Amino acid sequence: MEDEILDVLNRNLAAIWNGDLQAYQQTCAQDVSFFEWYVTTQRIDGLDFHLREIQVHAEALGGGAGARTEHEVLQPRVQVYGDTAIVTYTLLVRSVRDAAVTRTQHNESRVFHRFDDGWKLVHCHKSPCWRAPHDPPL
Repeated sequence: MEDEILDVLNRNLAAIWNGDLQAYQQTCAQDVSFFEWYVTTQRIDGLDFHLREIQVHAEALGGGAGARTEHEVLQPRVQVYGDTAIVTYTLLVRSVRDAAVTRTQHNESRVFHRFDDGWKLVHCHKSPCWRAPHDPPL
């Protein structure tokens, strides 16, 4: 079951980078909710916002030979409770464009629910990978 849930997670993330609206819709519940610190301080409800975001990302990141975005899910932990699963991990995103590579990372918690047609994302919370301000310097 863990592999099945991680497969849905990876298909969901790949749909973002590939601009695949249909695959994204197939892996999300219509009422999915998000906390995305780098987008807004408010909760984002529903699928429509992210479908528009995927289109914008595809236009901004696409183009040019060899341009691509890919991801790695680092240290995934899957917890299953009946028809609900929680996946926590660090997401590493690599983008290649104009012969330059950029990397970003953040921590994510994603909640999936098993519907009649399979596992779907119902909630995602993203947090920056920054040291806490009260931590002593390295």
